[in-house]
Amino acid sequence: MCRTKKAANTFKYLLIRNLLINEYLQVMIMAEQKYYTSSSPQVSVTRCGGDLVINTGMENAVAISGADVEVQEAVDDLTINAGGDLKLVLPTAANLRIEYAGGDLVIRNLAGDLSLETARGDVVLTGVGHTKVNVVHGDIAAKNCNGLLSIQTLHGDAALRRVADAALGVIHGDLAVQVVNGRVDLHESYGDVSLRSVSGDVTISQCARDVNLRNLGGRTAVQNVKGDIRLVGGLSAAEHIFAATGDIIVRWPADAPLNLSATAPQIMNRLPLDKELEVDHTLTGRLGDGETTATFTAGGRIVLKEEQMVNPRWQDESDGDFAFGFDFADLGEQIGRQVNEQISRITSNFETKFGPDYAEKMAQKAARKAEEAARKAEQAAERMRQRAERQGARQTGGYGRPAAPPPPPRAKASADEQIKILKMVEQGIISPDEAATLLEALER
Repeated sequence: MCRTKKAANTFKYLLIRNLLINEYLQVMIMAEQKYYTSSSPQVSVTRCGGDLVINTGMENAVAISGADVEVQEAVDDLTINAGGDLKLVLPTAANLRIEYAGGDLVIRNLAGDLSLETARGDVVLTGVGHTKVNVVHGDIAAKNCNGLLSIQTLHGDAALRRVADAALGVIHGDLAVQVVNGRVDLHESYGDVSLRSVSGDVTISQCARDVNLRNLGGRTAVQNVKGDIRLVGGLSAAEHIFAATGDIIVRWPADAPLNLSATAPQIMNRLPLDKELEVDHTLTGRLGDGETTATFTAGGRIVLKEEQMVNPRWQDESDGDFAFGFDFADLGEQIGRQVNEQISRITSNFETKFGPDYAEKMAQKAARKAEEAARKAEQAAERMRQRAERQGARQTGGYGRPAAPPPPPRAKASADEQIKILKMVEQGIISPDEAATLLEALER
């Protein structure tokens, strides 16, 4: 027994010793190497097998930390090859070329030119200058980019904020861009696109899903959109083109000039247009005096509204999200369409989990609650509609047109729709907090 304990203790000692030796060797391997350079050296990373982190420092030197690192030094030129993770500290004005990064890539505060050929993981860029990216297989996040950001192919999502200019080739994920001092040029996107606060021109040649636009300051050409286009805010004094297979929803400032041409199978206009004319599914008209011309072409609906008619409390103004206002005039249609798409699956799951008797009991309970909720929703919708009409009547004085008569009252939701809505609440499609928030909002 004693020999067994002694052998065990010996084994533990050897194991701990080996671990300490390995840690020591790892520290030695990861020891920093420093190469003194000018203020703007050329640095090339031919290959990094792991994660690559690049920061900048005050010293005119390149500091290298990593495992299995090979460095080739020439006059003010370094070429680095690393089998594993790699960390670099460069002069701020260094020019950097990366041919291959096998893991994630992080680059901060690099004012020189940056060229990236291939990154297998995610890419994070902060405070960089002119940047050219060929292929990224993960996601990319970039902010405070002081030069042109060019991305040829991105297989993930992109989030860009505060960039000078953006030239984007093919984006397979979603794209969200906020605060651009120059232009945004997107060739092709397979995900949703959201552009907000762009000072320069915007060009989108093709998008497979929806496009959300807000606060655009240059010329705009958004075409070949397979989903919907949502535009909030006015446009510059130029010619603008929007074309979508789905719907186009426009929220236009009442005091912004506009020369409008809209073509779609169904057009819903709530703008106080002058010289309004609708012929063969094409509506033309004018707001104020100005050189802003917009042409909208949709395969579905075109809806034209005043931006101020939406109460801010019905909009989500959080960073990174595109604001959306409820359209109470279409509330019943929206709820019915969305609910009917899910109700058959939800009902089946509900009965499977709890049985038909319990499902029927909950349905009856839901019906009673639905009546009360629907009543509150109808009252809230009517209040919002009346408020919008009063505000619209005050704002149309400058255009010399009387306010439109109030629309006829919309029929209340059917009992089936009420039951379906409350079943979604009872079955957990939305949380109790979300349900409480919605009911609280409707009661206002």
